[in-house]
Amino acid sequence: MRIALGIACVVCAAAALWVASMAAWDIYLIGFPDSHLTDYDKASETPKRILNWVQYGFVLLFLVLAFLPISTRARVAGLLVAVLALVLVTVVQQIGIPWYFLTHLRLDNGIGG
Repeated sequence: MRIALGIACVVCAAAALWVASMAAWDIYLIGFPDSHLTDYDKASETPKRILNWVQYGFVLLFLVLAFLPISTRARVAGLLVAVLALVLVTVVQQIGIPWYFLTHLRLDNGIGG
């Protein structure tokens, strides 16, 4: 059981790294292709960067959970809480920030006709 939980933590660390890399790619593409920054880009860049660093922190958290000599019960509880928190942060970054800035505040995102 202990080895399976360690493997699950490493898999979650890889998933957190993938999610953080996709979020970093989203930040990297701000202003592409003509370097024009819209109101949405300017407003959402800082919250996206903060949540991106939080996602990179989850990679370290999962690796600590995988290799720290703790009880199985504590590892399971930590893994479940960390996975739920990672999902929450990812949903906020992928859905919450665009909804807030585009739908609620109605900022211009450069898409028009």
